[in-house]
Amino acid sequence: MELIIIRHAIAVEREEFKKKGLEDHLRPLTLKGRKKMQKVCVDLRDHVKELDLIVSSPLTRARQTAEIISQIYFETKVVEAPELVPHSPPQAFLKWLRTQVRQQKRIAIVGHEPHLSSFASYMLTGKTESFIDLKKSGVIALELESFAHAEAGAAQLLYSIPPKFLID
Repeated sequence: MELIIIRHAIAVEREEFKKKGLEDHLRPLTLKGRKKMQKVCVDLRDHVKELDLIVSSPLTRARQTAEIISQIYFETKVVEAPELVPHSPPQAFLKWLRTQVRQQKRIAIVGHEPHLSSFASYMLTGKTESFIDLKKSGVIALELESFAHAEAGAAQLLYSIPPKFLID
């Protein structure tokens, strides 16, 4: 089974958004972020031909990123998992993965830092201390024996690609 981990695209700056009196979870992608994510997905699709499911954090910027991925991947279904919010413990999403993913062979998850790099590190080493630097629109792929029986420390790293290497 393959787990594709994708950090959300470039969003409106936190401080700029806060000045408008709006809450951070509503912060949207910028036009530049949308265009960059589209290019990343088009190039990624040359290597990853299909996705069975896209799982997104419920925060606006992640959900918008997931929708872009869905469009490039022929309207792949998007579901939300609150376990993908920025400060959720990696164990929470692992539990979600074990209980919610059934027949899928390749899924993408879309979320935030520091959660995604901590989750990837946890799946690779069993430790929550992150050793990965995941840029916005960056991609990491892990191989798992199965989603239903996924274990911390049992994943294999397939690749880690910064967005600059996916854009022509």
